[in-house]
Amino acid sequence: MPQSVVSTAQRPAGPGSGRPDLILYGGKVITVDPRFTVAEAVAVTGDRFSAVGRDREVLARAGPGTRCVDLAGRAVMPGIIDAHFRLLDRATAQLHGADVSLAESVADILDAVRERARRLPAGAVITSNAGWYPQMLKEGRAPSREELDRAAPDHPVVLSGEFTHLNSLALRRFGISRTTRQPEYGWIEKADARGVPSHSAWDEGEPTGVLMGDAALLTRCARTDLSPELKQEALVWALGECATAGVTSVREGGLDPGDLAHYQKLAENDELPLRVSVQLAMSTAPPVDEVLASLERFDRVNPFGDHRLRVDRVAYLFADDDYHRMDVTPPIRGQRVPADRVHRYFRDRCCPLDKIEQIVTGMAERGFSGGILAGGDRAIGAVLGVLERADAAAGLSERRWVLSQAVYPRPEHHPRMRDLGLVLTPMWHHFYYYPALAHYHGTAFAQTMDPFRSLRAAGVHVGLGSDISKIPLNYFAGLSYLHTRQTLRWGPVNPGEALSREEALRMLTIDNAYVTFEEDVKGSIEPGKLADLAVLSADPLTVPGDRIPAVRALLTMVGGRVVHRAADYGDYDCGDCNDYGAPAPGRG
Repeated sequence: MPQSVVSTAQRPAGPGSGRPDLILYGGKVITVDPRFTVAEAVAVTGDRFSAVGRDREVLARAGPGTRCVDLAGRAVMPGIIDAHFRLLDRATAQLHGADVSLAESVADILDAVRERARRLPAGAVITSNAGWYPQMLKEGRAPSREELDRAAPDHPVVLSGEFTHLNSLALRRFGISRTTRQPEYGWIEKADARGVPSHSAWDEGEPTGVLMGDAALLTRCARTDLSPELKQEALVWALGECATAGVTSVREGGLDPGDLAHYQKLAENDELPLRVSVQLAMSTAPPVDEVLASLERFDRVNPFGDHRLRVDRVAYLFADDDYHRMDVTPPIRGQRVPADRVHRYFRDRCCPLDKIEQIVTGMAERGFSGGILAGGDRAIGAVLGVLERADAAAGLSERRWVLSQAVYPRPEHHPRMRDLGLVLTPMWHHFYYYPALAHYHGTAFAQTMDPFRSLRAAGVHVGLGSDISKIPLNYFAGLSYLHTRQTLRWGPVNPGEALSREEALRMLTIDNAYVTFEEDVKGSIEPGKLADLAVLSADPLTVPGDRIPAVRALLTMVGGRVVHRAADYGDYDCGDCNDYGAPAPGRG
């Protein structure tokens, strides 16, 4: 339980401290420090917290130039940190395409396509973001090619989701017909004379409009023709939207090295409103020696960069992947992908385990840390064996290798994860996506997912990502999922693994700072740490459980600078503001 109003006002402030630039008082400051102290006031000097404690003690530090703001009882928490969010990719897809993420019905998706069609000239390609599964929709299916034809009769449509769905104009635009040969990786779904999808690689049936895996590369020019200026526009928009959700740090979980320049441009111009950490993507398709040689352009020991923009790891390897191809104990049900293509789906991701082991060992020998995606219990067990052998050969237990997704870790995996010093970055998006896992893996097995309470009890470091194709996200829905284990509309999942609210808040803040090697400088409200915080509309520690998703950020601050202020939060007097609309005492 939180320790109420334990003062740290007399502790030393951060470097260069003097009289505070800002004091927030009269509130409930949820520090997320080691004792989970709850204070009344917090002071900011420069870009750091300089005091936390009771109102009278913190206010006594004020000088003539200190701005003192009455919180009027509002709760304050450390800024939210997302440990795995492919922000640039999601932003580009949503801002420049139809927004179909978290749709509840086929009708919702078709309406989004129609709306986009009204804004584009005839003949222009309509793309979309993703963030939906057929099992989530009221109809329990994806839109058909014919429905997409009717929704956008004058536009080729490339609809993203679990698979890529094309209308007839798009099939013609990209030259996909009954005679198109199957690609080496991925699958073009075709129907036989009865209209039933065929799994024959030599079939010359009519394309259904569904492309799987790397078959979607046949439409790649629909996305890659976006100019750098349009991608930069999407990134700036997305960062601002994240700030409205109370987010102060984002970790890109697999960014193409070339796209790092978009973040660097903002950082160099002091226009990066949030803190960003990056795990760079890396293709495992080339031979091992070429993969390892490609790392030579990076500093030998990561992370590198500063606390505004840094690279924390330099590889993202795939041991398994999507729900319909996850390496789990039960047989996958309702598999739409041909059996011989399950492991020939994405060229850059389909990597044999022995090759992963050679890459991991080579990285450890060179001083690099990386991450591996493994969701299924069988994949997790295999990856732990790889990491244990690499640890014995080169030592990696101090490098905080990331295990991403980790949906179904077994109890016997937990001590092995702890002993390897692994950091897990599972996702809270099963709040939305649970029906897809229950469909493919069966309800009984799906109910074993996300054992966060057991992992934490075993001493495993567990952060938390989102990885949802929706901007902005409601992270308090994620907090609710962690605490209540209730999904959006499908009841509870593995309720015995519910966390306390304090534990859940740690996963959204300080535990995610640990993922990026920054737990000593951010993730909690403590003197000397970076002044990243969110003022909230309600107290997440006391609001009824079913109302946690309604909590929102009224004000978001990064390094003492306000990056978001809600229109209905008029109490904060900006006074002399910087470009973010915030007092500018210093930089983070």
